[in-house]
Amino acid sequence: MSISLKHLILHSLELVEDGTIGLQARAEEMAHSEEALSLIESLHLNYSGRAAKGFGFYNQENDSPFKQQLDALLNQEVDFHKYSVDAGTVLVEELKKYDFVEQGVLLLANYEHVAGEYLLVMLLENKTSPAVDDSLELTASRYLETSSVQLAARIDITDMQRNPESQRYVSYVKGRAGRKIADFFVEFLGCDDGLDVKMQNAVLMQAVDDYCQATQLDKEEKLAYKDEVKSYCEQQLKDGEEIVVGELAKALPTAEENVDFYQFAAENYPLEEQFPADRTALKKLAKCFGQGKGVSVSFEQKLLGDRVFYDEATDTLTIVGIPPNLREQLKNNN
Repeated sequence: MSISLKHLILHSLELVEDGTIGLQARAEEMAHSEEALSLIESLHLNYSGRAAKGFGFYNQENDSPFKQQLDALLNQEVDFHKYSVDAGTVLVEELKKYDFVEQGVLLLANYEHVAGEYLLVMLLENKTSPAVDDSLELTASRYLETSSVQLAARIDITDMQRNPESQRYVSYVKGRAGRKIADFFVEFLGCDDGLDVKMQNAVLMQAVDDYCQATQLDKEEKLAYKDEVKSYCEQQLKDGEEIVVGELAKALPTAEENVDFYQFAAENYPLEEQFPADRTALKKLAKCFGQGKGVSVSFEQKLLGDRVFYDEATDTLTIVGIPPNLREQLKNNN
């Protein structure tokens, strides 16, 4: 992998005497080594492949502590070690403010990949696992949990500096539902809300639907093209890549007026040139589903008009041949 590691440091967040979290800072940066490069390569791949990410940016009036420290680093007013300690101190103060006790290892890495420069900020769990030594005795082995990091952010420094109008050069892992500590981590970054991935995907799904209608495809053709779109988006998601509207247009036919999907979308929908795929939104390409008032319904679009019939006048849905397990439940509760 073409990663060039510039700076790497690890600090520890530990409980202190008063029961709060304190920063145990390293005295210097970590030496460059094969192990260090391997760690960053692994974290880079893991982070890039995460689908549930939020995006943000810093407006001109942003004076958050994290942004001030980042500016000082990029303007070469402080070295990376000083920057990392300052950032760690802000993180600890935020933890104390919200009365969170989140221990772990704070990782800050500055590296280059392809044509971009990045800053990676992660809070890793320091775990203990049983191990066996050379004498076949059980011992405790400590390791960093890097496969399912929940508190992580990456700043695309190159995009931030070259495209001041961008609203997506800060990205972060979106927390699980109800996990307020993830919201705290975004506050630590001090960024403004940027690209809305779910909205972009929802608009894309609508654009694909409308384009299929505009090109007057029959049912089978429409399903086939939607399947091609779904396959492309799922492959991008699997590869850790983004949906590129220009590439996606190649999977759809050209309208009679010689207007392809790319031009159709650009003229009618507020879509970015590219954005991450959202797994939930992709389901709408193959399924019809909805819920409300105690009823949840889901079925493949290809069944509409075959085994599933909708009467708009009476607002009723008729299903011919219901699933066996549902049939048994209905019999038992009748």
